[in-house]
Amino acid sequence: MYWSVIQSQPACERRAIEHIERQAFTVYAPREKIVRVTRGKKVHTSRWLFPRYLFVWIEGQWQRIFNTIGVTTILMNGDKPARLPDDFIANMKAREHHGLIELKRSMFTKGQQVQVTGGLMAGKRGIYQGQTSRQREVILLETLGRVELATGLLR
Repeated sequence: MYWSVIQSQPACERRAIEHIERQAFTVYAPREKIVRVTRGKKVHTSRWLFPRYLFVWIEGQWQRIFNTIGVTTILMNGDKPARLPDDFIANMKAREHHGLIELKRSMFTKGQQVQVTGGLMAGKRGIYQGQTSRQREVILLETLGRVELATGLLR
């Protein structure tokens, strides 16, 4: 018994969850808290943290998930569903607050000089521009212009 990943059909996460749970499987679909400005007011809402991807507790007759309404496929490793690390879901649930995951905010301020510490652009210097709604860091590089990077790759 272990956690695995299922891909749902586009915009069918709720439908897939409902039909998977009807088959007595446990499903986890984390949502993230977001703040939008609508008509000049801050509106707190949520969205799927991993759109189209659901986590399911695999046990017993997992093959029937392939024919479930709303499901596109199961991520496989050979002839069995791919196994997530044992603590992956527990760590994700530990980050939840009132059922929503709050991603970390950046420690940089707009206009601050930063240096990329990892990935293909390691060592490049740029000017910090902010964070996207998907918590990606945005910087301006002299040679490439506006670039979005995963969090944790700047100093």
